[in-house]
Amino acid sequence: MHLDSLAPQLVNLWSLRQDIVVDLGTGPQDAILLETPWEDLRIKEPSAGLREAVRRMLLGPVAIRNVLAPPSGSPGGVEELLDELRPLQHLIVRTLAIGAVPLLSVVPVSGRARFTRLKPLLGRTCRLSRFAVIRHAPGGLCVESSLVDHRVDLHHPGVLGMLGRVDGTADDVDAPHSPVVEAVRAYLVAAGVLVVADGLAEPSFAEDRDPALTGWSPDELLVHSGSRRERLGRPRGAAFAQVGRMPPPPVVKPPAAADPARPAHRIALARPDLDRLAATDPPLTAVLEPGLLPVTGDGELTLDRLGALLYRAARVRALLPPAGFDPADYPTSERPYPSVDDSYALEVYVLADEEAFCLPPGAYHYDPLDHGLERMTGDPGAAAGLAGAARCEAPESTGAGSVLVAISARFARAAYKFSGTAYSNILKDVGALQQTLALVARAMGLQTRILSVADADAFQRAVGLDWRVEVSVGDMVISCRKRGSCGN
Repeated sequence: MHLDSLAPQLVNLWSLRQDIVVDLGTGPQDAILLETPWEDLRIKEPSAGLREAVRRMLLGPVAIRNVLAPPSGSPGGVEELLDELRPLQHLIVRTLAIGAVPLLSVVPVSGRARFTRLKPLLGRTCRLSRFAVIRHAPGGLCVESSLVDHRVDLHHPGVLGMLGRVDGTADDVDAPHSPVVEAVRAYLVAAGVLVVADGLAEPSFAEDRDPALTGWSPDELLVHSGSRRERLGRPRGAAFAQVGRMPPPPVVKPPAAADPARPAHRIALARPDLDRLAATDPPLTAVLEPGLLPVTGDGELTLDRLGALLYRAARVRALLPPAGFDPADYPTSERPYPSVDDSYALEVYVLADEEAFCLPPGAYHYDPLDHGLERMTGDPGAAAGLAGAARCEAPESTGAGSVLVAISARFARAAYKFSGTAYSNILKDVGALQQTLALVARAMGLQTRILSVADADAFQRAVGLDWRVEVSVGDMVISCRKRGSCGN
């Protein structure tokens, strides 16, 4: 059914969000109580029209004008009722329909949501906001934006095809503005996912000129807004939404199967004497402040020094039972670096090439529980290429045995506990681990450089793992410090 072929009988319908709990009381003078995702509201002296509107919206979409029709008997008019409903804007879903056929719904997703009045846009140039995202949703598709407090649910397939026509002007031959298109445009603008140009001659959009938005990419803003606030109608935080849908990921990654073609599959690492280090290590201030730490070391990154660094910064100190209200099958661990809610989803790999004196070329997984390096079955050439490229990005390195420490994440470990914030929590953990490695390395007379980007595809070839299961999230070079240098 093509929407433009219909005789448009456009209807504006209102309803309450499905998660709103309403107590209308038992008498006509009782207060109305509304339990919402953000706060509980109490309307002390509701009019008969407001009480009937809330009751009808609780049942489903309704035209506000029909609320005032008999038999409700409300003495007030539509404008008075609209004024009474204004404080409830953040609870009301607005649906545009053609007769009984819903086209789209504008759903508030924040306690600050305010739906502006529908305005005629004929002749105005519009476009989807560059921060708008169209994605799958239960029952169809939806349009979301990190900048606004509404989500637009698309109910009719014809609306999706119409999205390619909402950005035209009245003179565009390919974008005729039928009443249906105009109504859709008005709803999208009111929801904030469609933006209106400032002028007609040379259209420009305020969001493109806003200095506060210039540095934000749509992807980065979407991750940020989704991880910091209860947004877009999805659970956030330690919800354990995957319980029952997948087995709980182990707290420590199991060792991989040995490759018979590589007999040196596992390398045991020496454990440093922590009591001696407690007496001989430089103080924290000397480690943090440039110029206060003397250069020490033999000028080479040996296997023992690499092992000591990994032991001091990344080992598992202890396996712990589940914390707080976590499920019984989700144990945790204690390690030198902090992790959000002790989820510890990160894995550490050492990548070496022919110039890494401490290891043969290849990729090695660090076992934080048994303190050893496990040779991976991936492509040694890819590992050596990454290690060599990383050395070139760290020109201050002496080159005497430098290695690439690559950090990956078992996403399922984080996603089993966290909903909506799993990836952002992983990035927080990466920063904590890299900082811990850098501080320990500096105390040991080593130097580090954190890389801004890396070849994630080459990393997956080097370690021989599926990126969907374990994904590259951070890289840093470990090397010896130049004499006379303060290091990083």
